[in-house]
Amino acid sequence: MFLLPAIALPFLFFFAIRRLWRIPRGLLQGRLHVPARRRPLLATASAVAYAVLLGYTAGLAAELVRLGLASHDPLSALVSVTVYVLVYPLVYLAAEWVFYYGIKAAPGA
Repeated sequence: MFLLPAIALPFLFFFAIRRLWRIPRGLLQGRLHVPARRRPLLATASAVAYAVLLGYTAGLAAELVRLGLASHDPLSALVSVTVYVLVYPLVYLAAEWVFYYGIKAAPGA
């Protein structure tokens, strides 16, 4: 049960960082927009999903780096953050689901 998230974690970190980088750039450049239908709800949900994904990614990365530098036994250190590592794919999937409905490519892009 722990092996699949451990293998997927580096890929999910890469995809999350890429998504966290591209969303603000796309919105500022006009390549992305929030659809006009149900705009306040979608904009709020997208902002909350972005903040949660950003916070969880930064927190998990900081915790893994701290445990990697401060621990003499990396395996026991990884066991202490098992729950956070197992939940990260679900957080990423939920954020992507919200982004799929809440942020679309601009018609002219």
